[in-house]
Amino acid sequence: MSVLKRITAGLTALSLVAVCTGCKNTTTAMTIGDYVVPAGVYLYYLNSAYNSALSQLQEENADLDTTDIKAVKATPLEGKDVRTWCEDKAIEFCTDFVATEKKFDELGLELDAETKANIDSMMDYYWASYEETMTTNGISQESFRKIMTSSYKSEQIFDYYYAVGGTEGVTEDELKQYYIENNIRAQYISFDLHDSEGNLLKSDGKAEVKALAEEYQKRVEAAYASGGAEAVMSEMDAVKEDYDAYKESVAAAEAEAAEAESAAEDESTVEETLAAFEAPKILTAEEVSSDSETVEDTTEPETSAEEETAEEASDEEAETSAEDETTEETSDEEAETSAEDETTEEASDEDADTDDAVLEEAVPEEAETTAPYSNESIISVIHKEDYDSEDDIYYNPDETVYNKLLEITEADYGKVYFVEEDEIYYLVVRYDITQRMTEDDLWTENAVQNAEYGKYYDTFEEKMDEWSDALTVTRNAAAFKRYDPYEYHFE
Repeated sequence: MSVLKRITAGLTALSLVAVCTGCKNTTTAMTIGDYVVPAGVYLYYLNSAYNSALSQLQEENADLDTTDIKAVKATPLEGKDVRTWCEDKAIEFCTDFVATEKKFDELGLELDAETKANIDSMMDYYWASYEETMTTNGISQESFRKIMTSSYKSEQIFDYYYAVGGTEGVTEDELKQYYIENNIRAQYISFDLHDSEGNLLKSDGKAEVKALAEEYQKRVEAAYASGGAEAVMSEMDAVKEDYDAYKESVAAAEAEAAEAESAAEDESTVEETLAAFEAPKILTAEEVSSDSETVEDTTEPETSAEEETAEEASDEEAETSAEDETTEETSDEEAETSAEDETTEEASDEDADTDDAVLEEAVPEEAETTAPYSNESIISVIHKEDYDSEDDIYYNPDETVYNKLLEITEADYGKVYFVEEDEIYYLVVRYDITQRMTEDDLWTENAVQNAEYGKYYDTFEEKMDEWSDALTVTRNAAAFKRYDPYEYHFE
């Protein structure tokens, strides 16, 4: 978990920021409390602030060319010029960094061997990839390690307070309840209303898909009536399999029709070409006269031609006789070879049968089964107050389906609903998520940690604000003058 607060959090109070006018050494950027912040740490966070500024400016003015430094400088951000905004934001980041360092030491926490190994591994990867960029921008390997290590320290501070068994008394049962309340166990099948080329189906095509979806819905409803939610799960899996097969058949039919149409066009082109070649040519009188003269000049006496033809026929008969003898010999050889091939094929078939039998014995029956919940989805409940804009919210699979799932109460778990959109239809079912809250299913170690952060991270940030606000910041004026965010940034 990063130590950085969200970009919308309040800036460090300016009344706590003093200016050290006598400082000339720019290897340090500021002093926060009694902690001297290296210039490399400040430059890293200054770059982060600059990138955030560009993103925010782009959101506020889509036409702004953020690669045009003059245009960026001329555009105010939250009532400040961009450089001042970036410097203040970098101070905020640095203050959080220092607050983390000091609180980690105050609580007597230590990084274990596994965490240190993870840091080393991350450093090897990122420094190998970004060493030139970092050093070019004045960030040393030591400064980068401090920044990366800080995030691990932040995690340990959070766990100290809010992990199960932490000082704030968090229990696993309350985290489970939080997970259950903030996640939806669902299954849905989508019926796309586009053809293979991406074109929206016409009314008759939509009607066909809708009729199919409604027929599937009746099947699932019948399963619910006979066996409840458990039967619905199996039937929804079967429906999805049937619909996938239906889509494949439609795609194959469309491909066949397209191929037939293409073949018809090719045949038409060939026929037109042949017709052009076969059409009789009408000759002019001059062409007829010219052809007649040519024939008379080149024709030899008929008797000579007949004698020559007879000689050629005699030679051909002799050659044909020799070829027939050779053909008979070849035929005998081929017959022998064919018999040998048949014997070989029979042996090969026997070997193949033996191999298949061995494979059947070697493959366990479990390999043919599928995961019981492979077609289900776990959808997070959305808290709109956590977003700056509703445009930033992503709905899975879409807003209408999400809202439908949200309104389904426990009494209706397992029932199937038809949701109609302009370009897609859905069959949706919501199930009881508590049935899957086991360690080998949903309630994993990672899920526990996510529930901890989801439930308590806002509270943790409030603590971070308190620790940061208690620190006094003294700027190194020479460093702030030297390090310009317009020049010190990553490509």
